[in-house]
Amino acid sequence: MEHGGRFGPAGGYDNSSSGGSSPAASPRSGPSDSDGSSSSNADEADRAGRQLVTVAESSACVLDDIDRHQQRMLALLPAFSSPARPRARADALSRWLAGFGADWVLDTGTLGGGQHGGGGLLSRREVGRRVKAWAQALSAMEHAFRLRHQKLMAAQVVAMGELAAASAGAMLTLAGAVAALGSSPSKLLAVLDVYIPVSEAFPVLARLFSWGPAHPVSVAAEAALAGLVDAARRCRRDLRTSFIRSHYPWRMPQGGEVHPCVGFWMGYFRCLLRNRISLYFVLAAADDDSDSDSEARAPPRVPAGGGGLGLVGELISCLEAVLEEKSAALAFPGLRQVFMLNNTFAIVRRTVRSDLKLFLPPGWVRVREERMEGYIKGYMDASWKPVVSRLDGGGTKTKSGAALRRRSNRLSAFYTALENTCSAQRCWKVPNPVIRGILRKTVAENVVPVYRRYLEDHPEVEVAKGRTVEEMEQHLSDLFEG
Repeated sequence: MEHGGRFGPAGGYDNSSSGGSSPAASPRSGPSDSDGSSSSNADEADRAGRQLVTVAESSACVLDDIDRHQQRMLALLPAFSSPARPRARADALSRWLAGFGADWVLDTGTLGGGQHGGGGLLSRREVGRRVKAWAQALSAMEHAFRLRHQKLMAAQVVAMGELAAASAGAMLTLAGAVAALGSSPSKLLAVLDVYIPVSEAFPVLARLFSWGPAHPVSVAAEAALAGLVDAARRCRRDLRTSFIRSHYPWRMPQGGEVHPCVGFWMGYFRCLLRNRISLYFVLAAADDDSDSDSEARAPPRVPAGGGGLGLVGELISCLEAVLEEKSAALAFPGLRQVFMLNNTFAIVRRTVRSDLKLFLPPGWVRVREERMEGYIKGYMDASWKPVVSRLDGGGTKTKSGAALRRRSNRLSAFYTALENTCSAQRCWKVPNPVIRGILRKTVAENVVPVYRRYLEDHPEVEVAKGRTVEEMEQHLSDLFEG
């Protein structure tokens, strides 16, 4: 069956061929950027001035924190002077880390405990909180060491190097603990959050204190980066092969509405892009999904192409494929197509309204628009073609008793099929009002003209009360819930 329009190149739905006009069903459409209010130039200047003051206050606060850490450093340096006193150094290191709120790294065994951590397991949210606090602490430490280095005497520089090495070793335990977490979507986010701070801060410290490639901290940092890369590649493989299929409950909505997993996974994909630099470097050389030790020994260099950012398109395609597969469980004719139409539209809208669109190939949106057109056609064929077919084969306009009975029976069968279909579909959900209007309009354009023509061709057939063409059109406009 034909439907009255098509999705346009800008993501809208063009129904001009039917002679009507309606708002475009554009995934890009949404509330206006303006809230109807206006502001003067003076108001804008005032806001800009307040923002500058806020930035200045924030910078001053950061400098005050660095100065405070440097003062603490000077008080702790004697513990790291020769001769070495292990107990004093351990106590001083714990106090140094505590000043950054990071003394818990000395006991990161409770971070996740791998896949069988028992009672020591932390929640996903707590792991994320600790990783964020760790990154902030590492950055503050690196600034404190770098800014104080030039102001110390030679003996103090040596002691500060010992403190820096001990601090670096302790902070690296977090990287190892994250890499050892059980494979999960949240682990990949944690790996990406840790990778860039390690890759940026540790080379700075190595140059500052002349740690060569064979220095224990340099060796440990390279091993940590390699472990993070390997862990990220394994998570990528699991995302593509099993996580999307099984990580989120796949109870199918019986009204054809957008599955909750779409919001979950599209939000997750956006979270991946908050660390797009890590994603680029960590997964750049992983396109062949190799987990060999030789590849994991060193972090990859900058790739020539899109690198790990191509993962976004892959994962969205995986989500779409699983939705298509799971939709087979919706057996009522046409419901599977409505489900896929709703979910495809939701995916496209969430993509074009976020940074995700920047990492997808040209024509990506257009391909989905064509799919949505196909879902509408499939819905019409599955739901309404059998209904309309009840009016086919009207024959000649003879008025014999047998012919009248056949036509009456045919019309009765049409009414029955129509009511059965409408009764079921009134409860189906199409959340987007424009898509809902398109479906209603398409149904009316395919059913009402056939019904009108049948009644015109057979005026001898008695039309039941409430079954005029106009009433039929109104009846079909009640399809679907929002």
